[in-house]
Amino acid sequence: MKPQSKPRKFKVVSTRLRPVSISERDELEPIIVDNPEAIEKGFKIVSRQLQTPSGPLDLLAISEDGTLVVVELKNEPTDGHLGQGLRYYDWCRQNLAWIAQAHADKKFPINVKALPRLYLVAPSFTDTVKQVAKYIAVGIDLKLFEYQAVKNEKNELGVICKELDLGEPPTPPSITSVEEKMNYFKDGKVKNLFETIRAELREKGIEEKPISGLTITFWYNGKRFMWMAPRQKYFVANALIPGEKSWGGLQSISTRNQWNKFNASQIKKYLEYLDSTE
Repeated sequence: MKPQSKPRKFKVVSTRLRPVSISERDELEPIIVDNPEAIEKGFKIVSRQLQTPSGPLDLLAISEDGTLVVVELKNEPTDGHLGQGLRYYDWCRQNLAWIAQAHADKKFPINVKALPRLYLVAPSFTDTVKQVAKYIAVGIDLKLFEYQAVKNEKNELGVICKELDLGEPPTPPSITSVEEKMNYFKDGKVKNLFETIRAELREKGIEEKPISGLTITFWYNGKRFMWMAPRQKYFVANALIPGEKSWGGLQSISTRNQWNKFNASQIKKYLEYLDSTE
């Protein structure tokens, strides 16, 4: 019978890390230069504080596949972080061939056929930067990295970087056509009334524009003055008060008589007001 093996013993190593604040130029930049893979595997620094027409560019690096990467560092969140990085990115994109040639003697060749990337590094980012970044990232390769500076028990300084998920730009809401909105009616008479009213409004030079949901807006001389929306057995309508930016009051309409009252009390008055101000 094979003797039973003894359980293996593992040495437990305790490393306590405490978060600290660091300066951008004197501490953060040297840490990234010495430990570029804190940002990304295979990351290598090519240049630091490269002079450009927009000022000194913090770091130029290349990714594992040889793509040039513009790295802009901040030790605090600021709305200007993205704009500053884009100015450096624009300069590097225009001068990619020159940059590659200038660093041809380095052991890290730059791929001139690949468009540069832009990496922003900061302890956190403002809501403005995060909101805009997801749209910018549609056109260029942009990444945001949040870092936490830490010290261990030996008082050694380091950073832990985490890439932010920018998310996708929101999809614009789909706008159904007026004809599709009309299908919401369940009462045929009300639907026919609505169709007749639309025709009468068009004869007066009023333009209709569908927006989200069931709402249809109505415009006269380039100005929106009214909206209407189908319901199953009636429709609702509202018009602006002449000379004001407030609405006259929502009306539920299912008969010609109700529409005539609304037309006389709100629509007619507003059209006269628009004509008089032309």
